[in-house]
Amino acid sequence: MNISEISIRRGVTFFMIYILIAGAGLFGLSQLEIDLFPDMDLPFVAILTTYEGVGPEDIENVLTRPLEEAVISVEGVEQVSSTSRTGVSAIFVEFTWGTDINVGENNIRKSLDMVRDYLPADASEPITIAFNPSMQPILIFNVSSDELGEVELNKVLTEQAQPRLERLEGVGSVSISGGTEREIQIQIDPYRLAANKLSMDQIKSAVRMANLDIPGGLLEEGRNEFSVITETRFNNVEDIRNVTVGYSPTGKPVYLKNVAEVVDGYKEMTQIVRNNRENSIVVLASKQSNANTVNTCNNIINYLPILEEQIGNNVSFNVIFNQAEFIEKSVQNLSTTAILAFILSALVLFFFLRHIVSSLIVAVSIPISILLAFFIMSQLEITLNIISMAGLALAIGLLVDNSIVVLENIFRRNHELNEPIRKAAEMGAKEISMAITASTLTTMSVFVPVLFLPG
Repeated sequence: MNISEISIRRGVTFFMIYILIAGAGLFGLSQLEIDLFPDMDLPFVAILTTYEGVGPEDIENVLTRPLEEAVISVEGVEQVSSTSRTGVSAIFVEFTWGTDINVGENNIRKSLDMVRDYLPADASEPITIAFNPSMQPILIFNVSSDELGEVELNKVLTEQAQPRLERLEGVGSVSISGGTEREIQIQIDPYRLAANKLSMDQIKSAVRMANLDIPGGLLEEGRNEFSVITETRFNNVEDIRNVTVGYSPTGKPVYLKNVAEVVDGYKEMTQIVRNNRENSIVVLASKQSNANTVNTCNNIINYLPILEEQIGNNVSFNVIFNQAEFIEKSVQNLSTTAILAFILSALVLFFFLRHIVSSLIVAVSIPISILLAFFIMSQLEITLNIISMAGLALAIGLLVDNSIVVLENIFRRNHELNEPIRKAAEMGAKEISMAITASTLTTMSVFVPVLFLPG
């Protein structure tokens, strides 16, 4: 007794199974995460180290080569490439496909810790970054204000908007690009510096030490104990000018303003961000690796009017790029494809068979099968993305083909051979079941190798 015979004889049972499948599919669809791309583990790690004021050749000798030698022996490393530029060392490590990138990144960090003491003291700590598709911005919007200049607007965004946006559900990071940034510049006069017998290192050390909060111990009063901190951080430019950088032969203090000019200026612009042919400040938001892209974008967009009121100063946000719109359009296209397949398959069958019930049978088989796929995808934690949606669109075509072939054979036996409908359904499905199974398995076998692709 095959499945077609059982389904005919146990019609009520299979009808209940269809209802169960439809319910499970709708539940799975509500639980599906929607994203642009599937989760991928790219086997790439970048190591970035800065050493300001040093040329490319020296960067390669004192930073890039020691770091390369440290990571080349890490297990799973397939290739190491590097770029040395003025003040920056960038190393790119490629692992073999299938390597757990989190484990690989931890192993790289351990190797870097072993050589950190041999690097220049003024160089920054090496930063490791594992490549992840979720790191790309999902939402980009520009910011404008009629009351604030670029410097003030940049400061407001950094101090007020950025931390508030990063606290929203699903948001991983928020970065600000463009505009003019404030910078305090210390322009040292070499002649006055030599006259006071001071060096650049002394100036640098004195300014750095003067901008620290120094602990002053504990103060006990009865049963209470207070922590004392000496606050010496700079509050304004005049505090910087009055930093003591040394002493004259007579013991008189030498202030920074005696050997340098302290200018409250702007950071040198190395990039220009423009929107609609005008200089602009843009905010880029990225999601957490396990967050829903559509929900995260909607959370940010819904919060922007509230943020405008909180910041004030006539600040307005204008969305430039919204990845959720593309994803929603892709889902809408899939829905449209399913509906068109539903309608066209029914119309084609009705045109050839002239039988409304037969046409509806094929049309109903499409959404039932798709709903079952949604439930399986939710259990396997597969997101609804452009790859999975393309697969579903392809599956709709296969479902229609198989349904038409089976139904046409049943229709032929019922109308041409005058068999009773129950017998025609049983024998018609049984007669071509092997051919339909072989055809479907042949199509599936083409995609089986994809399951074994690493990453």
